[in-house]
This record gives sequence, structure tokens and C-alpha cells, in this order.
Amino acid sequence: MYWHDYAVIKLNHLFESLYKIGLVKRIDAQLRLWVNTGTVNIVVGSVDTANLSYNLVPANNTFSATCPFMVNYFSIGTPGNSIVPTGVTSIVAGLYIARPPTSSFAGINLATSIVQHPLTNCRLYYSQVTVDPQKSIDYVQRNRNKKVIYRSFVTNSYTNITSGSSFNSLVNSGIVHPTAVLICPFIAANATSGFGDSQFKSPFDTCPATSSPLSLIQPTNLQVGVGGRNILNSTLNMTYENFLSQVNLAEQLTSSDFGVATGLISQGYWEASKWYFVNVERGNISDKLQPRNINVSFTNNRKFCFWKNNKRMIINVAIDVIIFTFYSDQLTIDVETGIVTK
Repeated sequence: MYWHDYAVIKLNHLFESLYKIGLVKRIDAQLRLWVNTGTVNIVVGSVDTANLSYNLVPANNTFSATCPFMVNYFSIGTPGNSIVPTGVTSIVAGLYIARPPTSSFAGINLATSIVQHPLTNCRLYYSQVTVDPQKSIDYVQRNRNKKVIYRSFVTNSYTNITSGSSFNSLVNSGIVHPTAVLICPFIAANATSGFGDSQFKSPFDTCPATSSPLSLIQPTNLQVGVGGRNILNSTLNMTYENFLSQVNLAEQLTSSDFGVATGLISQGYWEASKWYFVNVERGNISDKLQPRNINVSFTNNRKFCFWKNNKRMIINVAIDVIIFTFYSDQLTIDVETGIVTK
């Protein structure tokens, strides 16, 4: 089975800098996109029984980052009614650009399918705008050195933070004008209390669309420091209300600004898949222009909650965290020539 997908992606959804540039006659820039592709080989057992099993070891997963699809599981124990046909021992699946490469999992070479997407090249569309000549001259003269301010981010990953342990790390050194810190926790790639591989690489999990299927996720004693100064008034045992108080401040300059208070993340959604957001944008102008260090500290009190034999089971698990540090950046563009300088 195979299918083709088409994606129409606005560049301003990928790069805020392009969204902020505005109207230009031309632009001298290079666009590079890294698309995550890979193959998984899932070993299937006990087909046509109530004990249908899927097993995936790290060596049979070539995704280096997230696995952007899911392999469905369905078994009702009635022969002939399982989603997996009788006799199947492996499921080999992958995501590729244009065509599948040569693969050798379970003796299957996906390249022999000779499947090829009808659109083998990416296309870039842009709007052409006609401007009154006099207004165009005035606009160009005013914007030969147009300053563009936009947000960017850097990421840091930390793995196998054991349950009950304290985390305290310098996550970024010498960053100018930081605006926010986002902490995304996942179940660790731990053989005894995790998936045996990174959660975001699993084709059985919705991660990173959601974080972890946990009901009791609580990093305690959360604190973020910028330039040696703590941002939070006190270390937090963060709740949904704390999350809202931080997110509502994001991108707000005055009390009348909209910020990010759109209600897209409900309390139920946040409690089932928690992210920890700390707004660090407020501060003196002179401080924002100076390179500062970002420190993050918390205690891992993560508990994995699930049901087994109609009983609620809770176990402590190690975690991996990805920390995003958002910051304000700027560039200068000549709207006439399109030359960009930093």
C-alpha cells in the first residue's frame, strides 16, 4: 500500500524573518529545508489472536529525529478480523521524498515498487504586486536599509534524566535578547522504564504532536535564570494556571495586546501532554542588548500512569527533555537589490 501527499507550505510559517521582510523588489537568499525521512521494520507476532504484538528495536528504525507517521494497531481476537492479515511477520513502512530508496528490512526492498510521486520537484510561488511608480520610488528610497526584527530559536537536548533527580544546566551561553524558554519532556530512551528508544522516533506514538500519554507529569521546583537572575518569583510546581499566566504574557507589549491567549491549548490537553513555558522577555533595554546566559533547573517527579488488568498502575520513569530558547534577532535588507546583511 502506498499513497502520495501534496503539501502547500507558506514560507512565513517556516521563517518569521520572511514574514517580517514585507514588500521587496527582489531578494538574494538561499532556502534550505531538511525533511525527516526514514524506514521502520516492525516485527509482528500472534496474528489473528487477542495477543497481537508489535515490536520495534532501535536498529530497525532509521529515523534520526521524529517519526512523522503512525502504524495502526487493532486486534479483536477473531481470526480474519485483525487489521494484520494472517501470515504477516513484519511491517516495513517509510516516508520519503519523490521515491523510496533501496531498503533491506525483512528482505523487502521498497525501491522495487517503482513508486514515484508525480511531482518530483518543489515549486516556489510568489505574488507579483503592481505599485504606483511614484509610491514605489518613495518606498524604495525609504527602505534601502530596512531593519527587520523577527524571532528565532535554538534547541538543546538532554537525555535520561532519572526519576527523582535534580536537573540544573546552562542551556545557552551568551544569547542576546531572549524572549522565552519552552521545556518539552518525553519518556526517555531507557530499556527498563521507557520505550528502549526515543519516544519521538516511535511509529506507535503521536509524539511530538503530543508529549507523553501521562496523567501525573510534574517537574517540580522549576526555575529559569537569565543573566544570573531568576525569572520566576518562586520555584514552581507548575499547574495549568501557571502555564496560562506565562503564555498570556508572550508577545504582549501592553495590556490591550492579544499575545498568545487564543485558547488553543485547553486544560485537558495540557494535563495529558505538558509543555513548560516561561516568558523571559520583560527587562531593561540595556540588558536585552547584552549577551546573557540561560539556566534551567527542575526536579524530575515524572510518573507514568496506565491501566493493567483493570488496575491503575503508576511507575516512575526517566525523561528526555528538549529545551527551546526563543530570542529576538534582526537583519537589514535593501528592498531594491534584495541584499541581506546581519
